[in-house]
Amino acid sequence: MENHFAFPFLMHTNTKYMKQICFLIFSSIFFACLSVSAQDGWVLKKDKDSIRVYSRNSTQYKFNEIKVEMTIKAKLSEMASLILDIDNYSKWSRNLKTSYVLKQVSDNELYFYTEVNSPWPANNRDLIVHLKVMQDPATKVMTIKAVGVPDFIPIKKNIVRIRFSDETWTIVPVDKSNIRITYYLQIDPGGDAPAWMVNLFAAKAPLESFKYLAMLVQQPKYQQSYIAFIKN
Repeated sequence: MENHFAFPFLMHTNTKYMKQICFLIFSSIFFACLSVSAQDGWVLKKDKDSIRVYSRNSTQYKFNEIKVEMTIKAKLSEMASLILDIDNYSKWSRNLKTSYVLKQVSDNELYFYTEVNSPWPANNRDLIVHLKVMQDPATKVMTIKAVGVPDFIPIKKNIVRIRFSDETWTIVPVDKSNIRITYYLQIDPGGDAPAWMVNLFAAKAPLESFKYLAMLVQQPKYQQSYIAFIKN
């Protein structure tokens, strides 16, 4: 009975057309599976101002992973200069209250502190990050790793310490004037933040942050910067 009602059209179609329809159904399923596989579970959540924000379920945490893709008019050295300008993160990173360097290891490596505003009545979050900027000398692809190190300094009163954060920037030169950015984030904000609510709005902040980032990198202080360890 189930098959009869599920495929009434096929039940009354001659053999030639049945084969064609079955082929079309099989092809649709096959290519749909290929599409899902190619995206590795990433689901497009936002696509605005040439910024695409994806989300997917995490295999380790209840909070979704985030990926951002965009191409902007900028050079590798300009992006490196902006990313290393820790004190000015609040100008482009949404909801950021403050950020400053804790320890400068070298020109391309440092530890920094950041505090994020949380909506009332939740407490603000803070995060200590180990940041390192690297470049492949052959391809010129620039990679930025930013990993949380929660025990680098003591916990502050009335602020929730983020225990896990993993960010990766992969920045590829498209031509002499443009770069392609792929940003990946997996984070557990800690505290009592409900996962369903965080996941629901997780794509909004990256979209706004990267929009401001694309505008900020056009400022003279970054365009006129020189980063010795980065080759454009």
